Amino acid sequence: MTDVTMHDEPDLIATTIRRAADVRRLSERDRAKVASWLADTVAPTTIPVRARRRRRRTIFAASSAALVLIPWVVTLSTALPKAYTAHQWRVVWIGFDIVLVAALSATVWTAWRARLIVIGALIVTATLLVCDAWFDITMSWGSNDQVFSLATAVIFELPLALYLAVVASRLLKAVIRHVWALEGGQGDAPAVYRVPVLIAARRNVAT
Repeated sequence: MTDVTMHDEPDLIATTIRRAADVRRLSERDRAKVASWLADTVAPTTIPVRARRRRRRTIFAASSAALVLIPWVVTLSTALPKAYTAHQWRVVWIGFDIVLVAALSATVWTAWRARLIVIGALIVTATLLVCDAWFDITMSWGSNDQVFSLATAVIFELPLALYLAVVASRLLKAVIRHVWALEGGQGDAPAVYRVPVLIAARRNVAT
């Protein structure tokens, strides 16, 4: 075992660490300090070149798509007819519902297996439920199905979407708190929107 002696801070008691029991005998503050030192040795200080390139491409693609969509939405608002006879209506909605069932199934499986990817499944499923409610309500507006679409959206789809989104948020916060503690972070963990992609939260939290 490697001896680790802590003595470069005056407020820490010099202690030799040879086994797990030695770590458990440390105070909470001392354990956090050791964790911080260990994290400093493995946490990346800069983003790799390839990752920077991917980030730039992603930002460019997303911002370009957003800029293109703005005039497109304006054009559609004046060019689209108020009524339109759609082809393959059944295929569209059956296909969407199949995707929704697949997302719900993935959420159930990943939650049952306690997999971290459940966070992504929860977010995707919540988004699909909101889309389902939106299209059900707007497509049935003024028809005999309007009341039923509103009822299913208010009673089932939107509440379930909100619940899944809240669960995803809480799980993500729990992961951040766990990594924050492992890295020896002091105080409360940062808010989700402040955490960098590669957490390294103690040193590189965005302001």
